[in-house]
Amino acid sequence: PIFLTDNGDFKARNLAKKLNQFVMGEFFRCKAYDLGTLALRDAAVLGTGCLKIYEGQDNKVQIERVLFTELLVDPNDSLYGDPRQMYQLKLVDREVLIEMFPEKKNDILRTEQAFPDTAGDSARTASDQVMVIEGWHLPSGPGAKDGKHIIACTNVSLLDEDYDKEKFPFIFMHYSQRLLGFFGQSLAEQLMGTQVEINKLLMTISRSINLVGVPRVFVEDGSKVVKAQLNNDVGSIVTYRGTKPIYEVAPCVPAEVYQQLQRLVDYAYQQSGISALSAASQKPAGLDSGAALREYDDLQSDRFATLSKRYDNFYVELAYQVIDLAKCIAERDGSYSTVYPNKNGTREVNLPDADLLKDTYIIQCFDASSLPRDPAGRLQKVVEMIQSGMVDIKEGRRMLDFPDLEQQEKLANSGEERILSILDKIIEEGEYTPPDPFMDLNLAIQLSNQYYNLYTPTNLEEERSEMLRTFNSQCIALQQAAQPPAPVAVPGAPAQRLANPEPLPTSPLIPQT
Repeated sequence: PIFLTDNGDFKARNLAKKLNQFVMGEFFRCKAYDLGTLALRDAAVLGTGCLKIYEGQDNKVQIERVLFTELLVDPNDSLYGDPRQMYQLKLVDREVLIEMFPEKKNDILRTEQAFPDTAGDSARTASDQVMVIEGWHLPSGPGAKDGKHIIACTNVSLLDEDYDKEKFPFIFMHYSQRLLGFFGQSLAEQLMGTQVEINKLLMTISRSINLVGVPRVFVEDGSKVVKAQLNNDVGSIVTYRGTKPIYEVAPCVPAEVYQQLQRLVDYAYQQSGISALSAASQKPAGLDSGAALREYDDLQSDRFATLSKRYDNFYVELAYQVIDLAKCIAERDGSYSTVYPNKNGTREVNLPDADLLKDTYIIQCFDASSLPRDPAGRLQKVVEMIQSGMVDIKEGRRMLDFPDLEQQEKLANSGEERILSILDKIIEEGEYTPPDPFMDLNLAIQLSNQYYNLYTPTNLEEERSEMLRTFNSQCIALQQAAQPPAPVAVPGAPAQRLANPEPLPTSPLIPQT
């Protein structure tokens, strides 16, 4: 998820940038993307995947996977998919629960041990767990005081507090939304009818092979054959008189049964929208060019466009709830920080001031990169962009981002990265670093002009605008000082002939127009 401002000023843009770094740090710390893939798998198998956002014992935001079988909603309350009450039933270790609520220790010790189900093997355990019920009742409207949040065991109420948030602390991922009700329909449920027919055929084939599909020896009645010689020994000699023994394997399953089985398997792939080649990680024969691979990948992705959009919105909603809970912790404790990972290592990022978070901001979710993921398709796309003049070779090399080119990429872009780092510190922190002759002064002048034109109209502080002007003027001074002095013309000396200019360097990527 990426925070974007809508015609915002410098402060709004700076806030969006800090929020992006903060969310990335929290997602990295909580392993949000690993848990998100588990939620997507739960949605495909069970119908609904779920993540819970809560405050851990370290006063930090925590994210955990929740099975939808732990959740309980009223069928009438959730008829249109928006329940006002929700309960979570979960087995918790008794000692962990005492650590969370030490003032209720005696009541927790008196609580009976609970088991996942009523099966006999369920009670054969060395664990000591109790059933904990956590419930939420959403407020009736803005400012209403009837919202509730409770945590209870079978014989004691552990927590009873007001709840003023408009949503439950869960993020749901539905594989396919039902017409009525809260929980979604899974891919396994959609394929159930086809899978039942496949199972019937497989059972028929298995029984037929066990009964008929074994080698048999036919010996004519009255022939002189010693049956003991019919064995599995290698090179055994069988003596006979009359008719020769015949080894046969009867056809046990008609070909139509295997054809019907293959048709059902193909139909299941069509129902799920996945081709057999994609399931086996294979590409169709003849698709070798990058453009063809991209087109094939787009066709595969279009089938899951709706699911993909729900998956994107899943992380957008997760970002909202993480920031909302972090803001509550920051208002209570005074601050909230996380570690933001970037290409230069990690650094600590504080949650922006709660007052700034009250401003309007928009989250839009974009793919990490619009370029193809496979090397052949990525290279072909970048070459096309270079040939069309959309990017230069230097930028195209950065877009490739191949692991074996990482070191060359860092060296080739080190000059630009250093200039951008200096200008970013001027804009964000008001820290000034003067230019030096080791910089690409032409690029530094160009970038400082662009930074000045970009941020000055957005109410940038005058002190920082002056730093940009100073940086630009010092770059120009260094550039002029590095130029050699003009040659002095000697009276009466013959004019020097200039050499013909050398041809421009050629590249196989750029057509010479």
